[in-house]
Amino acid sequence: MGHAQLDARILWLGVPDGAIADVAAAIVERRRELGKTLRRQLVIHSSGALTLAALKKARKAGASIASVHPVMSFPTRLPVTLRDVLFGVEAQEPRVKRQLYVLIRRFGGRPFGIRSEKKALYHAAGTLASPLLLSELSAAMDTARLAGLSTNDAKRCVGALAEATLRNLQINGEAKSFSGPFARGDIATIRLHLRTLARHPMLAGVYLSLAKYAIEKLPVERRGEIRSLLENGAVTKNGRVRH
Repeated sequence: MGHAQLDARILWLGVPDGAIADVAAAIVERRRELGKTLRRQLVIHSSGALTLAALKKARKAGASIASVHPVMSFPTRLPVTLRDVLFGVEAQEPRVKRQLYVLIRRFGGRPFGIRSEKKALYHAAGTLASPLLLSELSAAMDTARLAGLSTNDAKRCVGALAEATLRNLQINGEAKSFSGPFARGDIATIRLHLRTLARHPMLAGVYLSLAKYAIEKLPVERRGEIRSLLENGAVTKNGRVRH
């Protein structure tokens, strides 16, 4: 920590998850070297997965603790605006939560509360909504390229559909935004997809996983028949679909 006094009212740790506990411990040790505790100070981490337990040493040294997680993708080191960004706030003390809500709103953010015991599920949801969504879109682009589209055309087609779908989701919700062969109960088309994707096992796996979730959670016509096709009409190694 060098010559840092670490006497700010709020100490906000912007470090990787695996370093949070060690940095918190180093802060405690530095304050101890100065003959001081962390009383009347607030120590925050920004992990979406780790709970307040990562700051337990700071709490033992007298600090109030919390986590504030931005619901935003940061794929590069380029600065992004935080205006209108959602922030998940985990805090056990109501006073601390109120203080953080005021702070977040001051720089244009939009706070909401997270329960510690549900933190891992919260972060899994975010992972599904961003990096793994990108993984699914990458699979869609690979499929488009296999169909003969250039990378630019694949990006345009997949991007246009994804943007329209997200727009519909925000306006109409999940059920009313669902379309395509599953919504229509078009078994012949789904069988054709499976037969074609059988030559590309990883893409077939992505398709099957998402399709099985869709028939359980979204408004699918001929649900039972499609479920049977997906479960019993497995893709064989020679590229054929049984059923």
